[in-house]
Amino acid sequence: MTNPSFNINKKVTIDKENGDTPSYDPGISEKTSPWRSLWISIALQAMVGIQISIYFMSMWPYLSSLDKTTSVDFLGWVVAACSLGCSLANPLFGWWNQKTMSIKHPVIVGMLMAAAGQTFYGLLPLFSSQQKWIMMGSRLVTGFGAGTLSVLRAYAATASLPRDRLRAVSFGTAGMVLGLSVGPAIQAVFTPVGETGFMIGPVIFNMYTLPAFFMVFLSIISCVIVHTLFEETYAGILMEEDSSEKQFTVVPKYDLIPALICIYLWIVTCMVAINIEV
Repeated sequence: MTNPSFNINKKVTIDKENGDTPSYDPGISEKTSPWRSLWISIALQAMVGIQISIYFMSMWPYLSSLDKTTSVDFLGWVVAACSLGCSLANPLFGWWNQKTMSIKHPVIVGMLMAAAGQTFYGLLPLFSSQQKWIMMGSRLVTGFGAGTLSVLRAYAATASLPRDRLRAVSFGTAGMVLGLSVGPAIQAVFTPVGETGFMIGPVIFNMYTLPAFFMVFLSIISCVIVHTLFEETYAGILMEEDSSEKQFTVVPKYDLIPALICIYLWIVTCMVAINIEV
């Protein structure tokens, strides 16, 4: 027995009054993928990657300079806090996106949360005690903000036409990986400032804190770009107004097992990548 094939480039409709012969509506194939918004979402996925990886190389010397009693074991928990926040936030932002069919507000809220976490990370020298716990909390909040990755990927899949979908999703993944790779390099740019750095009022600007404030700046710029330039257009899905009341769309059944396998493989890939980086 051969499996039925579906041409997802065309809309399959059945007229309920004139019989049950399927006809193809070329409406969806006449649309174009919103590449400007897709490129913005790809850039934001790169931003998420940077938020996660920027401190991989500098976190331990920063933490040990703040708290001489801390251990490498605790560093592992600090690194895990960001991933934990991202894991918890991904389904929540996905649910928000599903309910509102909009990614603007989830992305803006996520970026503001990431900015808040980065701010606390940069202000750690101002605290007289419990710096290691505050660092863990800041990375947890930053990771929660990075949970917008789920809605950004969903947008790439639903906004692009079937003929462009593989390219859009691949570029999004490439943006994420690029961000993970560039993050430590951004930290390295601020190394010449040194551990002493300089002060403006009570705030210390050095090789550890300047990247955090730089990420706050980038997060705010990202919010402005999403609010002003990002246009939500879903060319890859059929909206209710695209079809008449006399017609309905044939949709393939959701295949759970392959989806679970993909999720498992992604978990393994992320675990290996994080272990290598740390």
